[in-house]
Amino acid sequence: MDDLFFQINQELSQGRDIVLATIVGQKGSAPRTTGTRFLIRSDGRFSGTIGGGKLEAEVLQAAPEVFSRRKNRLLFFRLRGEEVAQMEMICGGEVDVFLELISARNPHHRHFFKNLSSLSFPDRKILFATLLEVQGSADQQDTNFLFYSEQEGGYFPHPPPDWIQPFRDRLPAFLNNDPPVQVLSDPTGKAKIFLETWNPPVTVFLFGAGHVSRPLCRLANLVGFRVVVIDDREEFPTKARFPEADELIVRSFDAGLDALPLGPNPYIVIITRGHLHDHQILRQVIRQPLGYLGMIGSRRKTEIIFEALRREGFSEEEIKTIHAPIGLAINAQTPEEIAVSIIAELIQVRGGGQAKKKTWAV
Repeated sequence: MDDLFFQINQELSQGRDIVLATIVGQKGSAPRTTGTRFLIRSDGRFSGTIGGGKLEAEVLQAAPEVFSRRKNRLLFFRLRGEEVAQMEMICGGEVDVFLELISARNPHHRHFFKNLSSLSFPDRKILFATLLEVQGSADQQDTNFLFYSEQEGGYFPHPPPDWIQPFRDRLPAFLNNDPPVQVLSDPTGKAKIFLETWNPPVTVFLFGAGHVSRPLCRLANLVGFRVVVIDDREEFPTKARFPEADELIVRSFDAGLDALPLGPNPYIVIITRGHLHDHQILRQVIRQPLGYLGMIGSRRKTEIIFEALRREGFSEEEIKTIHAPIGLAINAQTPEEIAVSIIAELIQVRGGGQAKKKTWAV
């Protein structure tokens, strides 16, 4: 979603409309799940996919009418028999696709997507709501989107649009239970919204800009992490070496964390060139509210640093929060393979899983 939102903002800033196609309902067999999106430009170019095949082709054929009429559409695909084979499905299924015109003429759309990346949601519990409106003009209606959190002033835009009012009392329960994406109807059955949980990109801080960090930065960027690379050597964290990094910082490893933009629940990966620097960073970050903390190194190196932490008063519970050895056990050898094992562990943790017990070290 994050990359599509970025592309939408780019198109709107150039005065170009786009159509955002979203699977809002799915039963039985389907190439992609509910919540999958892709972006269609007025010249027919598109980004993303909702599964390819005939289903996607028919959505692309319907998009020009959305551009010309400037009204949203909701398409219903009920697939049986020969249609199933044509759409590359194993068995029959139902797919509902919402085609939404995001208009450069609409100030609500421009404001929303321009400010999306600059918003801060400290608790990371966010609901993303889209009004399933097919009759109103995309140039005149209020924004189709809503952010909600339990914090004071947790709506964006604030105050929220009128169409969210029938649903406001129900939103806290959805936040707490983290439900799957779904369509909600108001008490009258006339208004519907598509509701889903959305999490902004998790920021990964790579402490150390050596040979493993370079492929790790590339992979982290590829799978949707925001990446900050930190090193104490000016010649290492450069744009030439880390073109995919969102931010590059030169600073001593023993410096305090106050100046670092850690944000909420960051992921910290320690891949420096030596025990001393690893220890310096660990003792600073171990008591921070982190989403992930991992350190590269052999078992002997890990035990030496852990014993030093114990002598300094850190508890066993705190030390157990450190992922070390780092990465999933795939018998990685090269820097690129090690990066794959680490990024796999980060993906596992991001998805709510726990890293499996490892019997190896990198």
